[in-house]
Amino acid sequence: MLNLDKSAWKRVAFGDVVRNVNETVRDLEAAGIDRIIAMEHLDPGELKVSRWGSTDAGRTFTRRVKPGQTLFGKRRAYQRKAAYAEFDAICSGDIYTFDADETQLRRDLLPFIVQSEGFFEHALGTSAGSLSPRTNWRDLKDFEFNLPSFEEQTRMADLLWAIERHKRTLADEVESVQGVLARVAATRLSALPTTARLGDLTTTRSGPSFPASDVHGESVEGSVPVIGIPNTKPDGTIDLEGVGHVTGLPASVSTIDESSLILIRTNGNRQRIGNVYIPPEAAHGHAVSAFQFLMRANDMSDRDYLFWVLSEAGMQHRMSDAASGTVGLGNLAVRWLNELEIPWTELPEERRAFVETLGTLRDGLARLRAEVAAVTAVGKVVLGEMLGGS
Repeated sequence: MLNLDKSAWKRVAFGDVVRNVNETVRDLEAAGIDRIIAMEHLDPGELKVSRWGSTDAGRTFTRRVKPGQTLFGKRRAYQRKAAYAEFDAICSGDIYTFDADETQLRRDLLPFIVQSEGFFEHALGTSAGSLSPRTNWRDLKDFEFNLPSFEEQTRMADLLWAIERHKRTLADEVESVQGVLARVAATRLSALPTTARLGDLTTTRSGPSFPASDVHGESVEGSVPVIGIPNTKPDGTIDLEGVGHVTGLPASVSTIDESSLILIRTNGNRQRIGNVYIPPEAAHGHAVSAFQFLMRANDMSDRDYLFWVLSEAGMQHRMSDAASGTVGLGNLAVRWLNELEIPWTELPEERRAFVETLGTLRDGLARLRAEVAAVTAVGKVVLGEMLGGS
């Protein structure tokens, strides 16, 4: 607990200390601007803008972004897209550019106010529209919060940015280890002497189809827990929260055991097709949805080797490219998977050595990700303590 004395803090409306800057720029070359920030370039919960587009792409955005401004995605506010600009750019009309009245509020504290639970709750509560709800400045400016003195603002901003910098350092380390892991996997696999047909090493089935009326939020008599696409995360983890419990499934439905892998079969995002997961022990006895494959290694000791082979970047691209359909949902076929030739060695000790090497890197990556999560959690607690109420 920070034990802040908020008795002298002043209650203000957001619009009294923040301007919604709507500056436009037409001549990008004269302004020295060559970057575009669209909604897809803002990562939920991340202050850093790590990606952007080029002005050569021909987009018609004209709203100017200047370093030190705070960006807020007004469309689908539940995505929690708020960022701190660190370079000149133009941005989408779905992004507000906020600037602080520096006679009252520090610019470097503003992004954390916009990231606070109170601000997001207000934005969500004032959003309108069904398919793509938007909030507007007329409502956002009425958000009220307690404003500290400048001296306290400085201490708060220093602490929050120290946490943010530490999180970014850890995130850079995660990216570095991911790169090492990818290079090691590709190099070791390319050196293997032969290939094997995946269908000779595994048995693969799609998950069952079932009506929504058969899905229950909790376990009921005769139900089977089913892992769906929302449970298989893009970062390679499986989250068992919110797993549906399905009744009426036939007894022949395959369920997860220690020989199992999960692959995404169908998805609107081609890059997710073929994503592969090792289910945790807590998932044993679960089935998978019709949008996924349940793959079992014929030799249980080869499961982790198969996971690393199928996770390798080149193999992931091959599976994405092999998905049928040109628009909408892509679909990967069992027949294609069974015929897939994968790098192989007949020597079990070579396969084990490969798994142990990548497993060591994966464990280090998991520790770094856990530290990122812990630092992020600390930042949320600190932010909540500072801005969460009186």
